Amino acid sequence: YANLPPSKQEEVEKLLSSSAEETWRQLAGELGYKEDLIDSFTREESPARALLADWSSKETATLAALLAALRKIQRGDIAESLYSESTATSPV
Repeated sequence: YANLPPSKQEEVEKLLSSSAEETWRQLAGELGYKEDLIDSFTREESPARALLADWSSKETATLAALLAALRKIQRGDIAESLYSESTATSPV
């Protein structure tokens, strides 16, 4: 995740934050975070950014792991937007 361009990271954070059911909380649970740590993220200005920043420092923080977790919480739409952009090749 840390290797994604900043614009792509921001897009994911927005998508996670914009949903009414707090998708970032579901994602945190899926990524193995305990409730007390998840609650600590809610005190941040951008909980989704805080979660992803913390998670991206872990050895297990791969794009594949993030995509799998997003699909498990029924947010394949976010996974697809991430995947489609990150694998696109730009014309030179």
